[in-house]
Amino acid sequence: MVDFRYHLVSIIAVFLALAVGIVLGTTALKGPVLDDLRDNIKRLSSDKRVLESDVGVLRGQVQVADDFAATVGPGLVRGRLVDQRVLLVTTPDTPADVVQRLLTLLGESGATVTGQLRLLPTISDPERAKVVEDLVAQVVPAGVDLPDGEAVDRATAELAAALVTPARGKSVEISEAQAVVSAFEEADLVQFDSGGGTLRQATLAVVMSGPAPVEDPEDSQAEQRDAILSLAAALDDRARGAVVAGPTTSATERGVVGALRGDSSRAAEVSGVDNADRGVGQVAVVLALVEQARGGSGQYGAGPRATAPLPAAAAS
Repeated sequence: MVDFRYHLVSIIAVFLALAVGIVLGTTALKGPVLDDLRDNIKRLSSDKRVLESDVGVLRGQVQVADDFAATVGPGLVRGRLVDQRVLLVTTPDTPADVVQRLLTLLGESGATVTGQLRLLPTISDPERAKVVEDLVAQVVPAGVDLPDGEAVDRATAELAAALVTPARGKSVEISEAQAVVSAFEEADLVQFDSGGGTLRQATLAVVMSGPAPVEDPEDSQAEQRDAILSLAAALDDRARGAVVAGPTTSATERGVVGALRGDSSRAAEVSGVDNADRGVGQVAVVLALVEQARGGSGQYGAGPRATAPLPAAAAS
């Protein structure tokens, strides 16, 4: 009969054999494995330095392009929008510095900016749809036919009627237009800054969006994006034209410009600029307004489905 001590010695012998095997194996592999790891680290470090250098070069090129656009841009747009009145529409995530640079360039073009309308997320909140619908019905201006459909689409059509003058037909009376804007402000759906003067109706409009969500947008973000595009289409339909613009990421399918380009019917009428945070994109926005005033449209920038960096016809 095998006693306990035999089992114990056998188990110890097995573990000793495993330990000796591991030691011998790692000793034999230690040199080649470490050498391979060192080579990989050297290669990755070298690749990292090359990429850092490339990024530095690209940033320099972008800065040069922005400096060039800042230098020649005012000359390209000077006097191109004389006698035109431009409404600027923004969202809470529209970069303030981009807005300020565009305002400067619009001034160089001779355009009069009639005001800045900030479209708030509350206007597209499904939980407030009844409030929006009731508000629209209460302040609809005389002679304005609103579309059937969702409350947000009717609201954006009403705002467009109040804030821009039609290419054909009679404008909404200023008192009624002011009543519409004031009602929307009181309901916390929009914010409007007329620059301290009396409300003036625009002939053209720029809708400036913010960056696209990094991940798939939440329902509220998608609803806000749809509201922005609904307003842009309403402004374009009523006025002499509208341009939707945004920073580089706005051209992705999650962004406002990308969503515009994904709608062929709207993209054929409303111009889009996907790099309005860069100097050349700012120039493209102004020249796209010039093109819209002439009855044309196009998609500009460097992102997907852009046809050119600048409007060729308007640049001449």
